[in-house]
Amino acid sequence: MPISGLVITFRSSVSEHFETIETLRRVPEIDIGLADGSKLAIVVDSASKYRDQEIWHMVQQLPGVVELAVAMVAFDDGNSPAD
Repeated sequence: MPISGLVITFRSSVSEHFETIETLRRVPEIDIGLADGSKLAIVVDSASKYRDQEIWHMVQQLPGVVELAVAMVAFDDGNSPAD
């Protein structure tokens, strides 16, 4: 399971992109993080690498998005370490 920490850069202040933020909120694999100026942090926790790539592509195509930067990517195999 890929988990990605991403930073979206908008054309202008995040607060001016209400509809795009609402679109992000409707994607169950996305958690919205902190916003600062034109940047918004999100976490994508998807079931597969393919779904992760689908979400990345969708985010890049949203109105007002000018850049999508990767802050972190990790892969969770779903197994907990033995105690």
